[in-house]
Amino acid sequence: MKKMMNFSKDLLRVMISPEETFKVVKDKNLENQGLYFYIFMCAFLGFMLGGVASAITGVWIIFPIAFAVIVTVIALVKLIIWAIVSHIVAVFVFKGKGSLESTIKLMGFSAAPFILGIFALMTLILAGTFFTSTMLFTIMYIWAIIIGSAAVNIEHRIGFGRSFLSVLGIPALIIIGLMMLVGVLQ
Repeated sequence: MKKMMNFSKDLLRVMISPEETFKVVKDKNLENQGLYFYIFMCAFLGFMLGGVASAITGVWIIFPIAFAVIVTVIALVKLIIWAIVSHIVAVFVFKGKGSLESTIKLMGFSAAPFILGIFALMTLILAGTFFTSTMLFTIMYIWAIIIGSAAVNIEHRIGFGRSFLSVLGIPALIIIGLMMLVGVLQ
């Protein structure tokens, strides 16, 4: 019971004050917890998505387990790519001083807002509230970006604005530029 209470307390701490939490995590050398936390939250969210799919199709046990595995694998690949791009921008554009490994681990804590995604799925399943679920998912993604920015800031010591640009701004501009280039070439 005490471990469950600590998990809830840590989850709230990351959501409310990510920079202070990351400072404590770095001081205590607990960066690995970010990766474990990310895997747990993704598997749980995947299990919930599988629950929605099984309710629609009637296949009960297979979908939640399969979705948990698939969502976790895809999410880990996404996290690694996101952290690599953020790390490259932080180091080469803004002269950050952190390591890629710690960046990946700290950015794992960006899964804390996934609890909102779980609530979004629950409201969708139980109450059929599409608008509320959409809003909760939107808040979840925005808060995940903020936590990811705080992680890059603590790891690379470049300031929150530059960290935000490393996490979202410059990668988004690159993606938009590539999309425009592909559109012109077609």
